[in-house]
Amino acid sequence: MSLLRISMLAAACGLLLQSCSSVPEQNKRPRLADLPAFDRSMLSADLSVSEQQLDLIYQQILSMQPAEQTRKRILYRLSQMHTSQLEQSELPTAQEQVALRALVQRYEQLLRDYPQEPNNELIRYQLARSYDLLAEQNACLQQLDILLRDYPSSPFASEVWFRKADIHYSFADYEAALAAYLAVLNGTDPTLKLHARYMAGWSYFKLQQFEQADEQFLHLLDDTYTELLLTENTQPQQSLRSEVLRTLSISLSYQQQGESLQALLQRVPYRSGERSVVYVAELYQTLARFLAEKQLLSESLHSYRLFIQHYPATITAAEFQLLLIEHYLASGEADLALSAQQEYISLFGPGSAFWQQARSVELAQVQPLLLQYLDYFARAHYARATALQGEDRTTGFAAAIPLWQNMLTVLQQTPNSAYPQADTGYPQADISYLLAESYAGAGQYAAALELYTWLGYQAPLTDASLFTAQDAAYKALLLSEQLSSQSDAAALALWQQQSRFVAQHRQHPAAQQVALQQLQQRYREQDYQAVLLHSADVINWGANIDNPATQNSAAPSQAAPSQRALVQEAQFLQSQSELALKQYAAAEQSINALLQQQLPAQRRELLTAQLASSIYQQAQQKDASLLAVQAHLQRLLSALPQSEYHEAAAYQQIELQLAARDYPAAITLLNAFIQRYPGTERTTAAKALLLDSYEQAEQWDNAAQQLMALTTTGDAQQQREALYLAAQYYQRANSHDKALDAWRSYANRYPQPHLLAQEARYQLVQLYQQQRDLSRQNFWREKIASFEQQFAGEGSERTQQLAAQALLQLGQHESSLFAAIRLSHPLRQSLQQKRQHMSGAIKHYEQAISYGVASLVSEAQFRVAELYQQMATALLQSDRPKGLDELALEEYELLLEEQAFPFEEQAIAIYQQNTRLTQQQVWDNWVQQSFIRLAQLLPAKFNKTEAYTGVADAAD
Repeated sequence: MSLLRISMLAAACGLLLQSCSSVPEQNKRPRLADLPAFDRSMLSADLSVSEQQLDLIYQQILSMQPAEQTRKRILYRLSQMHTSQLEQSELPTAQEQVALRALVQRYEQLLRDYPQEPNNELIRYQLARSYDLLAEQNACLQQLDILLRDYPSSPFASEVWFRKADIHYSFADYEAALAAYLAVLNGTDPTLKLHARYMAGWSYFKLQQFEQADEQFLHLLDDTYTELLLTENTQPQQSLRSEVLRTLSISLSYQQQGESLQALLQRVPYRSGERSVVYVAELYQTLARFLAEKQLLSESLHSYRLFIQHYPATITAAEFQLLLIEHYLASGEADLALSAQQEYISLFGPGSAFWQQARSVELAQVQPLLLQYLDYFARAHYARATALQGEDRTTGFAAAIPLWQNMLTVLQQTPNSAYPQADTGYPQADISYLLAESYAGAGQYAAALELYTWLGYQAPLTDASLFTAQDAAYKALLLSEQLSSQSDAAALALWQQQSRFVAQHRQHPAAQQVALQQLQQRYREQDYQAVLLHSADVINWGANIDNPATQNSAAPSQAAPSQRALVQEAQFLQSQSELALKQYAAAEQSINALLQQQLPAQRRELLTAQLASSIYQQAQQKDASLLAVQAHLQRLLSALPQSEYHEAAAYQQIELQLAARDYPAAITLLNAFIQRYPGTERTTAAKALLLDSYEQAEQWDNAAQQLMALTTTGDAQQQREALYLAAQYYQRANSHDKALDAWRSYANRYPQPHLLAQEARYQLVQLYQQQRDLSRQNFWREKIASFEQQFAGEGSERTQQLAAQALLQLGQHESSLFAAIRLSHPLRQSLQQKRQHMSGAIKHYEQAISYGVASLVSEAQFRVAELYQQMATALLQSDRPKGLDELALEEYELLLEEQAFPFEEQAIAIYQQNTRLTQQQVWDNWVQQSFIRLAQLLPAKFNKTEAYTGVADAAD
C-alpha cells in the first residue's frame, strides 16, 4: 500500500474515531497511530477526496477486518454517506425506491447489530424518513414512536412529532394528531410551529372543539400579523392569513358567529400588547362577508354591530355603520335605516369617543353624513313639537336641542375638512336661532337667553334667513323678564338685557316700554337718584335722540313714537322717587302736575294723600324756620282737612305751642284735638300733655278733673295713681271737699301700697283738722294706727312715724278728756271715769313708744309721766266730803295722800326714764321738761345747778 493511501486512510479513520470511548488495554488492536512515522511534509499537500473515493477507502478498511469499534464507525459513516448521496441525487422514482430500500436495510442492519450505539438516534430518524418516503406510513409511525420513546429529548423531536401528527391526521385519528401537533408547539423548532398550529386548529375543528380550534387559528393569525409588520416580503404571510381567516370564519359560523369571535378575542391575549384595530376589523369583516356569502345576513350584520359596539372610537366603526345603513336602505327597511342613522350620530357625532379621539381627516370624513342626519332628525323633532302642547311639546323641543348643538359643533370643529363650511348648505346663524327656539320650548330658559343674546347683539348674521338681530334681542329680553324673579343673577341679567335693548334697538316698538321697565326696576331697588336721572329719557322719548347723555353710540338714529301712558307712569315714578329722597317741595310740584291729568280714582286718591304728605314733610325739615313750619301746617290743615296727615299736623301745632311754653294756647288746641280724635294713638299722649299743660299752668282743679277721668279707665294701677294725684291736685287747688272725697276714696279703695294708703289717711286727718272735725280726725288716726299694726311687715320709717304720731295725738285726746274730769263727790264715779281716760291715753302713748320713733318717744314718755303726776295732783285736790270733823278730815287727807303718793312716784320714775335718753344722745324739749319736773318733784336731787349742767353737758 502506498504511503499516500495510508495517509488518506488515517485521515478517514481519525474522523470515525474522534468520539470513540476507550477500550480495555488487552483488547486493543494496533491503531494507525502505532504505525511507523511517515514524512509529515506530505500532509501539507492539498488532497481532494470525493465521497466515492472515501466510500472505496472505507470498503477496503472493512475488508481488512478492522477492530469492531472501527468497523462500527465505518458502517455508520457509510450509512450517512449513502443517505447524503441519495438526497443529493436526482434519480427516477423506481431507482430512488430501490436506493431507499437499500438504505432501509442498511439502517435496520445497523440497529440490529448495534442496538446500544448512540448514533442510532440518527439512524432511527433516517429509517423513519425512509419509510415515509416509501409511503409506508405504519412502518414510519412505528419508527417515530420508537424514536420518541428512546430519545425524548432528541433534536429531531419536533420534526418527529410533526411527521407523526401528519400521519395520524391522514388516518383521521385527530386526537392523536392533535396531541402530536401540540407537542410540536411545545418543542423548540420554530420552523414547524406555524404549520403545526394550523394543523392543531384543524384537528380541534375535526374534533368539533371549535373554541380550541379558534384559539389556534387566532394565535396563528397573531403570529403572521406580527411577521407582516416586521418583514418586507408579505406575500407568503398574506396567503396563509387569507386561508386561516377563512378557516376561522368557518369555525365561528358553527358557533355563535360574532359573539364567539368577541369571546375569542377576549379569551386569547395578544402576545405584543393589544391587537390593532385594523387587524380586529379584518377578523370581523371576514366573518361578516363569509356569513353573507352563506346567506346568513342577520348574523353578518350582527358581526358588524359587535365591532362597532366594542370599537366605537374608530373610523372603521363608522364605515361599518354605513354598511348597515346602506343595507337597510337597499332592503327597504326604513325604520331600521333611521335607527341606524341615529346610532351613527350617537357613535360618531360630537361628544362621542370617536369625536374626541379622531384626527381631522377622520372628522372630515364623517362630517357630511353627520350634518345630513342631524339636520333631518332635528327638523323632524322641531316640526312635531310646534304642533304639540304641554309636556309633549316640551319633550319634543328637548329632543331637538342636542341635534342642533351637534350640528353647530360639526360645522365649527371641522374647518379643514374636505367639505368647507360655506358649502355645507347649513347656515350657522339659522341653526343657532332654531337651537335657541328649542331651548325656550323645552323650558331651558337660561341657555335660550344666552343664545338669543348672542344672536341679538354679537353674532354675525350674514347667512341668517329666519330672523333678525332685533327679533333675537327682544326674545332674549322676554326670557330675562320671565327668569328675573328666580335669583339675583337673573335680575341682573334682565337689567343688562333691557339696557342693551334700549341702547341698540331703540326703534323697536317695545323700546320705550322697556326703558320704563328699567325705571320701574330702579324704583323697586330704591335707586331713586337713578329714577330721577333717567325718568326724562322716558318722559321725553323721541325728543332726546340727539342728547349725548341718553343716546348710545350703537343706537339707531330714530326712536319709536312716544306713548302717553308710559310718559305718565314715568312722571309718577319721578314723583315717588322725590318723595323717597325727601325732596318734598319737588314732589309737591310733580304731584300737582299729575293731579291736573286724567287719572284713575285709586291713583288720584294716592297722589292726594301723598300731596298732603309732601306738605307735612316740608314742615318736618330741620332747617325750616318756625314761621315756615307753621305755614306748612296751616296750609295742610286748611287745604286738606280730610288728609290722614291732619291729625299729625294738628298734633305738631300743639307741640309747637308747648315748645314755646304757651300753655293756655296748647290747652285750647289739646282739648280740640282730643274732641276730634277721641280714639287714636295720639289721644292718650294728648291727654297726658293736657294734664302736663294744666300742671304747668297751675290749673290744679282742671288737672285733678283730668286725672279723675282716668280713675275709671285703663288698668288698676293707672286708676290708683290717677286718684292719688288727683287728690293732691284738689288739695293744691284748695278744693277741700273734692280733696277729701278723693283722699277718702283712695284710702277706702287701695289699702296697698301701704305707705301711700297711710299718707292718704294722714292727709284726711290734716283736712279734717282744718275743718276742726275732731271726731273724723281721730277716726282716721285710729285707721292709721290699726292699718300699721295690720301691715306691720310692710311698714317703713315713714309709716311707723305716721302711726306713732297718730297714736300720740289719740293719747293727747284721751289726756285732754282725762284732764277735763274733776274729782268730785261721789268720788268713786268721777275717779272711775278719770281712770278710764288715763288708761286709754297711756295705752296710746305706749303704742306710740313701741314704734321707737326717737322724736316721739320722749314726748310720749313725758306725757305718760305727766298723766301720773296729774292724777296724784287731782287726788290731792279732789273735793272733801262735807260734814267731816277736823279729825276725820285729817284722816281723809292722809288717806288721799296715800292714794296719790304711788302716782307721784310713778311719774318721777318715768321722768327719770325719759332723762336717761340723753345717754342715747337724745336731747329735746321733752327731755328738758322731764328734768324740770324732776327738779320740782325732787329738788334736793335734781334742783342742783352742777348736776343739771353736767347732764346738759353730757347731752351736748
